[in-house]
Amino acid sequence: MYTNLQSKKWRGSVITASLTALLLLFSVFSPILAHAEQPMISNGKMQTKKNIFNVVVLGDSLAAGYQKGFDATSVPYGFSDIVYEQAMFQGNHASYTNYGVLGLRSSGLLNWLTAAEKQQFITANGVQQGLKDPRVDTLIGDTNALYESVSSADLIVLAIGGNDFLNILAGLDLTKSVSSMGADEKNALLAQLQTSTDEYKKNLTAILTIIQKLNSDVVIASQNQYIPLPKVTFNGVESYVQVSPDLVELLVSAQTNLNKEFDSVVKDFKKSGLNIDYIDAAAVIDNNALGLTDIASLDVHPNATGYQKLGEAYSTLLWGEFKTAAAKKAGDSLSVVVNGKDVVSNYPTKVIKGCTYLVLRDITNAVGADLSWSNKTETATVKLNDRTVELKVGSNSYIVNGQSYPLDAPVFLETIGKESKTYVPIAALSSGLDLFVQYWAKQKLVFVNN
Repeated sequence: MYTNLQSKKWRGSVITASLTALLLLFSVFSPILAHAEQPMISNGKMQTKKNIFNVVVLGDSLAAGYQKGFDATSVPYGFSDIVYEQAMFQGNHASYTNYGVLGLRSSGLLNWLTAAEKQQFITANGVQQGLKDPRVDTLIGDTNALYESVSSADLIVLAIGGNDFLNILAGLDLTKSVSSMGADEKNALLAQLQTSTDEYKKNLTAILTIIQKLNSDVVIASQNQYIPLPKVTFNGVESYVQVSPDLVELLVSAQTNLNKEFDSVVKDFKKSGLNIDYIDAAAVIDNNALGLTDIASLDVHPNATGYQKLGEAYSTLLWGEFKTAAAKKAGDSLSVVVNGKDVVSNYPTKVIKGCTYLVLRDITNAVGADLSWSNKTETATVKLNDRTVELKVGSNSYIVNGQSYPLDAPVFLETIGKESKTYVPIAALSSGLDLFVQYWAKQKLVFVNN
């Protein structure tokens, strides 16, 4: 559950500016085509028949990875991006499509999915009134894309619900104690919170029902609701900044009730056979909201550290671990990870005209390919499974199973000390060997997976 910590003295233009900021546009879509097999959550690890699957993200601004200060040029790196990254660290061939929409409520996502299920066109206002996003008409109108994404997903990351309570909480004077409220005011607040909780539970049930109908084999990883009250501890005593203690108690009680309802929905769908689980976002965020969100600057979203912590929790839920690349060596602008392991080389990785080069022997050893070399023709022959790739130094083409293909980034030799090393473009070799290769700019990583 998200809250707004402005007192009445801070409201007006500050609330307007803050809520407007939540609706800033930024690009979160980078679909990469891949075919997929069903992953399964089992004892904290994802099992797959094949190491290929599609990651689809549904939800609101948290799903999109929004942070305070983002604008149309910002590149998000939220927990959804981290999940996709970790999927590649696990050796998977992965695609990633993010349908996170700023300001989206559970009712809006339900309307959108309902239209997608029926493969009917729907306008942004038909999904939810007041979505201030310049791309939203095109995005939401293409319900066929959403239908295909959900139907073919192997993993859906679902984060929705915080905006369901925003209007209630934005209207509160958080410095006002519950004890000072009249009976009617207090009962109205309690009724609003309960009604919103009931509506959220109903919408979430309907959302999951549609997803299960479209794709009964999908894995769904979700999260419960956190409440970013600015807690501080002094001399062992916990207190909240500019929030009445008994109002804190009421809001935490409402959050507990909401998350119990969320848990009951998840358990019911598990019993029905849906492969769903969730991270405890409340446990991750609530005890350090000041450090993990931008609530001190009147923004409820996680900061970079908060998204990292949530991403780590998702990765542990799905794979039982969280992986990182080794620190880059001096002179290396990026790292290469093959089948989830760093390529350790005595020779620098090179980036030339946008192409990543690695010493040939290092990459063939990493993927388990056979390598032979002809000094006479300066040609390397690489074999892996049913693929044979021939790469000739300086040539503008390369040969895969006897067929020639254009090569924009030629192989070259470089003398390093007393050795002559053959550098090859990773993308071309990976394509020739039918490997997955993806440059992940957010962490300056190149993933190569068999």
